[in-house]
Amino acid sequence: MDIRVVIVDDHHMFLEGISSLLSDHESIKIVERADSGIDALKKLSQNSEVDLLITDLSMPDLDGFELCAKIKSAYPDIKVLMLSMHSDSASIKKAIKAGANGYILKNTGHNELIKAITTLYDGENYFSGPVKDKLVADIAGNETQDLHEEVKLTKREVEVLKLIAMEYTSQMISEELFISFHTVESHRKNLMKKLSTNNLGGLIKYALKKGYVD
Repeated sequence: MDIRVVIVDDHHMFLEGISSLLSDHESIKIVERADSGIDALKKLSQNSEVDLLITDLSMPDLDGFELCAKIKSAYPDIKVLMLSMHSDSASIKKAIKAGANGYILKNTGHNELIKAITTLYDGENYFSGPVKDKLVADIAGNETQDLHEEVKLTKREVEVLKLIAMEYTSQMISEELFISFHTVESHRKNLMKKLSTNNLGGLIKYALKKGYVD
């Protein structure tokens, strides 16, 4: 089955380059290309049969944060991958808050871009190594915050949380703990609910704070 992708970037050379890279992948189908956030929303209104949208952050009319938020509101099933030159933690956290499912840098290699797309399509979030390093550094700088102290996790939830923080996918966790994929997803949702977060960063932050991972 094809992964139906929309690419959004106001730089035409970059738009052409990403399109060329992805067009060689047999399971990825580029259904639309847009040179602005407004153009992307217009095209989605005409063709919402899309699995994933890749967008830049810095665009003149509607930036990537605003575009992501609007897409998540109107088309919640569409996964959003941020592809940006901005590696600061503020931009990364703002993207996550807007609902982004993944964030990678524009200097990433072809293989990691494909990995990010397929990971998001499979229902997992994806953040490249440098992006996660920024988040972890930011977390370490705010250790004085006393969050979630009263949260009670079950032994199994702790096991699942540790593996999530170690970058295991739900399928890998299922195989590691000998439980079903559905059960892993249920634990993931329960953890997010208990820890009052809706993204991977929140889970990793809690795991680090509690010393579940190094």
